[in-house]
Amino acid sequence: MEFLWDLLGSSWWFYAQTIFTIAMLIHAFRSGAEPYWFLIILFLPGIGAWAYFFLVFVRGFGSGGFSPEPWWQRRLSLDELRYRAERMPTVNNRLAYAEGLMAKGRHAEAIPLLEAVIAVDQIHCQAMHDLALCHLACNEPAKALAMLKRLMERDHRWSSYRAWRTLIDAHVANKDAAEALKACRELAKMVPILETKCQLAEHLLANGLKTEVVELLDQALEDYAYLPLGKRLKNWTWARRARQLLAQAETY
Repeated sequence: MEFLWDLLGSSWWFYAQTIFTIAMLIHAFRSGAEPYWFLIILFLPGIGAWAYFFLVFVRGFGSGGFSPEPWWQRRLSLDELRYRAERMPTVNNRLAYAEGLMAKGRHAEAIPLLEAVIAVDQIHCQAMHDLALCHLACNEPAKALAMLKRLMERDHRWSSYRAWRTLIDAHVANKDAAEALKACRELAKMVPILETKCQLAEHLLANGLKTEVVELLDQALEDYAYLPLGKRLKNWTWARRARQLLAQAETY
């Protein structure tokens, strides 16, 4: 009898762990997790799924990085989003339809919707950022820069400094390497993580400042080497990119 109980108990744990692992894989796919997380979850049975849960899933609640919709909920089709925006033209419905169009690459069609949102709510940072992305996609970097300036005057730290990354792209599209480099320097000062330092290194290389690249990345990789294991795993992709950029700076 005790053997049967142990068998049932182990089976219950196996099925629960399998369901939990699948749920973490689904979340990793939907949230655009780094590719190495799929390898960790799949090839470290049990441990990998729990590592993802504590290092990525749980932390997402504190950072606001999760969708308010449950992961199992069906996403609305573009036709459904259009229907809602036309029948109930609220800020949220218009914004959702605009972002649906953007996801399909139809940025020009999203612009009037976003402009309507901003006309109603002039400090809607998400709409301003989406509109800047649309102008970039439509090869209008000057308009994107104007909208980003307006957004950053409102909140330059919005969405974990997301607008700064778009600002850099806008300067590049506007063929202003000096301003792009300046924005990279400012972002790396405000958010001194490996990702922003790699981005700065790319622009330094583009401007021929190889000595500064070596100094920057040598220090960044030394800092990375002494991070806790969880943070090293989280930044593994950027550490690899830093080594590639460092090799380029030292070779040429």
